[in-house]
Amino acid sequence: MFTIYGKDECPLCYKVKTVFEMLGTPYVYKKLDTDYTTEEFEEKFPDTLELPQVVMDGKHIGNANQTLKYLKEHRVYSNDSA
Repeated sequence: MFTIYGKDECPLCYKVKTVFEMLGTPYVYKKLDTDYTTEEFEEKFPDTLELPQVVMDGKHIGNANQTLKYLKEHRVYSNDSA
């Protein structure tokens, strides 16, 4: 399962969520100041302040561009669309 750490009014967060929805790939969206704090984010991702950050089953995938690259390279899609 993918988890997206994002915030309101973040165009790249919206883009990543849209791609997941288009692919039919399930994800959990966690919103800054609702689901996690800035301090929790900095503790989880100490080397970046960039949003969104995506994690898959506990493995850090990266920012929006790194996530889109990962999805393409690993041909991630919903089991329903296979």
